[in-house]
Amino acid sequence: MEAKPLTILVIDDDPGDVELLRRYLERIPEFVITCVACTTAEEGQAALQHQAIDLIFLDYLLGARTGLDLIPALRQDQERRPVIILTGQGDERIAAATMRAGADDYVVKEDLNADTLRRSLSFVLERVESERKRAQMEAELIRLARLDELTGLCNRRYLLERLIQEILRAKRYGPPLCLMMLDLDHFKSINDTYGHLVGDQVLAGVARLLSDTIRATDIAGRYGGEEFCLILTETSLDGGRLLAERLRQRIAAKAFHADDGTTFQVTCSIGMAQYTPAITEPRTLLALADRALYKAKASGRNRVILASPPKPQP
Repeated sequence: MEAKPLTILVIDDDPGDVELLRRYLERIPEFVITCVACTTAEEGQAALQHQAIDLIFLDYLLGARTGLDLIPALRQDQERRPVIILTGQGDERIAAATMRAGADDYVVKEDLNADTLRRSLSFVLERVESERKRAQMEAELIRLARLDELTGLCNRRYLLERLIQEILRAKRYGPPLCLMMLDLDHFKSINDTYGHLVGDQVLAGVARLLSDTIRATDIAGRYGGEEFCLILTETSLDGGRLLAERLRQRIAAKAFHADDGTTFQVTCSIGMAQYTPAITEPRTLLALADRALYKAKASGRNRVILASPPKPQP
């Protein structure tokens, strides 16, 4: 098995201990180790800023301070580097203290040898890698729970969660907020004529177009079926109308292809509503945008209708 390169930061104010540690580390066949030695925590922090460090050996006693107090400062950049404490004393009290402080392991200096260091290195590196994989898996599960599988946009549940957050932000800080409901016209006829697989391709294609058109701060989601919902942050009604018209035109101009080579196009109807202080619940804003969408479809489709703001409660 090829030896793994490893850059280790050693923070210890005893040059003899550092040199002994270095010699033992060089005897571990599983790793090709580069040691960066520092005598103070300040030097160690500077080294972290300028070099890629994989692991830290930290002396338990550094002058009048304990190395355990330095662990939070050494991890200020939030990178998960394992920390192994070097101690001249080995007892349960010190072991418990090192774990509480966030260290991953500790090694008694009297027991230093290549085998002890190899076991400690392997243990902490495997632990960190396991934590990294678990964090990636959890992040992926969270992402999948928020997305609509077909379109890759937000699903309805997460969309409503974000709408609540944005309404609270608009209510507290005052930036304008618009909600857009977009529905593909006569979508059932597409499924009936070309099949559901082609219909799915249309939905996915429209979703990509929405993602490519809106800003990174906006939120697009599939509300259900062929209906999409867009939360437009810090957007006035006029700004939202301009975006809606641009989306309507881009969707109408996009060519889709059936399995038999037939080319066809789709249109959409859009309802737009703006948040006002008179709106106290997300469902009110949704209802306004939905009624505007209904008017757009009832008045001929392929158009944008703006909702009238609700009247303030007496």
